[in-house]
Amino acid sequence: MKQQELEDQYIRSLDVPMNNQERERFLTELRAHPTFVKELNLHSKVRELVTPKAPASFGPYFASKLIHKIENTGVVIDRQIFSFFKRFQLAALGIAVALLILNVMFADQANLKSVFGLDRTPTTTTDEEIISFDFYETLNNDL
Repeated sequence: MKQQELEDQYIRSLDVPMNNQERERFLTELRAHPTFVKELNLHSKVRELVTPKAPASFGPYFASKLIHKIENTGVVIDRQIFSFFKRFQLAALGIAVALLILNVMFADQANLKSVFGLDRTPTTTTDEEIISFDFYETLNNDL
């Protein structure tokens, strides 16, 4: 029996018990390969170390903690956004004040309407003043 077959049979024997005939054949093969017995012993020690001693658990109240986190995800994201912009609110206020000061300096009059640009009246255009643009016609005429 080859060494790989012997190793496969040993690994299988750890999970499924061998019958007497297989066990005798396996032991006979092991006597023929004494160096391989050391490797199999190391393999069994590693298997013992890796085998869990207690069943895996997520801990107490895992489901309720998970549901609580899922329900409060929006609140956490809102807090993160608020804390991100909280760093820049003083700088934004300074920029807004600086822009207002510049607007006051360049305004024609010193009243609130002119500072905020409210003194200008919006202009309306009539249909005659609107120039129509026909994309298809312009594309064909320019060729």
